[in-house]
Amino acid sequence: MRAIVFLLFVVLIFLIARFVLNRVIEIREKQRQQDLQNQKAQQAKTNDNPEEMVRCAECGVHLPQAEAYFDGKHTFCSEGHMQKYHSEHQNDNQE
Repeated sequence: MRAIVFLLFVVLIFLIARFVLNRVIEIREKQRQQDLQNQKAQQAKTNDNPEEMVRCAECGVHLPQAEAYFDGKHTFCSEGHMQKYHSEHQNDNQE
């Protein structure tokens, strides 16, 4: 009789463990699918609204327009390049 009770107890523990593991696997799979959907949605957002690229008048580097410095006529990658460009071209205009 003890052996039958012990065997039933072991079977019960096995079924509980299997149920818990299956739930954990289902939850992880749902999270993985949700993460993939979020990544695809984020990629779609970035691909739908590309930023215009502009070229620095000093060094020629291309950068997004939102990050560029604009003096009214030319675009630059940094404030230092804008100052350098204007100082060099002021010297050219004075000569």
